[in-house]
Amino acid sequence: MTTPDQENEFQALLRQHADGVEVSGDFAPVAIARRRRDQRTRAALGAAAAVAVIAVAVPTVWSAGRGTAPVPALTTSTTPLPSSSTSSVPTEGAPTTTGAAPSATTATRDTAYALDDTIRFGDTVVGLEKGTVVETFAVLANGGFLLQSHQSTGSSQSEMEILSPTGRTVASLGLSGMYAVSPDGSYVIAKSGDANGDTIVVYAADGSKVAQRTDARDVGAIVGDVAYLTGDATRGSLEWNVATGATRALPAHVVAVSPDRTRAALQWFVSTDAMDEACWAVVELTKPSFPKTVERCGPGENPAMFMPTAFSSRGTYLVGSHYVDGGFWFSAGVVRASDGSRVLGGTGDRVVSGWTWHLGDDESTFTISRNTSTPLSPATGNTLQQCTLSLDCTDLRPELPTLDWGGSREPRYTVPR
Repeated sequence: MTTPDQENEFQALLRQHADGVEVSGDFAPVAIARRRRDQRTRAALGAAAAVAVIAVAVPTVWSAGRGTAPVPALTTSTTPLPSSSTSSVPTEGAPTTTGAAPSATTATRDTAYALDDTIRFGDTVVGLEKGTVVETFAVLANGGFLLQSHQSTGSSQSEMEILSPTGRTVASLGLSGMYAVSPDGSYVIAKSGDANGDTIVVYAADGSKVAQRTDARDVGAIVGDVAYLTGDATRGSLEWNVATGATRALPAHVVAVSPDRTRAALQWFVSTDAMDEACWAVVELTKPSFPKTVERCGPGENPAMFMPTAFSSRGTYLVGSHYVDGGFWFSAGVVRASDGSRVLGGTGDRVVSGWTWHLGDDESTFTISRNTSTPLSPATGNTLQQCTLSLDCTDLRPELPTLDWGGSREPRYTVPR
């Protein structure tokens, strides 16, 4: 049985579909499953999620109607927030302050968040080019950022970049496709969304290239200097040691790898006469036959069906999404990696709708850019929250209205992966 919020959510999606509007969401049950399958074949569930292995962000597919103009190079600055900023968050751009020295605080995944065209941590604001919409980002080992963004005005194409700690672009990764960040933030692996691009590149946190290869597979994960490329049933996935160049064949559909590299999560779709079924599994990487220790399948639009994107920091959980994921929102999900039991997400009061989120290093709390609308559709309210896995939630920043871009609601807050 679906809840009233879920019914409203699907009705809104179906209305969008009936109007022929292409946005970054799904509009019918079959479309939900098909888009997810296609996203992961090309790029990923993100966001995701796709990942700084302990994080989740749902990758977003932007409307073709947004055009092909490139995302402009970012013009950045670092400005300190006044001491009172903890109780009042500006809603537009970087604040103008005088007489204070820039904060020495370094961005971390637990302190950083994006608000409109800024990235914030401690009392520091890193200003991006005016009008930048941060889709997803990650904090790197040197305090810099991996940024996926587009412009809010005019026709704009989503792109990926590596930024310095002050927000200066140090590497352009191309059109938004797929990326993952190592658990310690030292490496980024990315594949451009260019239709003809088959080049997968590994970067250091400072934007320098570490390794690259031509491969039809897509980005799965990177743990230390070992990268994982996800492939379909025809070509399988691949383990790639970027330091030595050595490779190893792996099962198809790898989307996440545990921090100790002993297990991998798989996610795939199976077509049936009625609709696509979503499936996921956990496999052992230490045994030659890669035995499955957990396997689940179910209708792709089933609220209880889980879609993994990352392992938690200690490998206890898999994090991902339940129900609808994509440009409108998704339902955050956590399952136990050992047996697949659901810890967070599903139906009823376990639905936590939002846009980007990550599970903390403590494996007991998560931070989320949450859809706080009642009902959920249309998504008019957005709050930055921290919640326990038992859903005791606290607002970290005040609720703000979402942005309405051509009929598609976009969040104001973005949480790092």
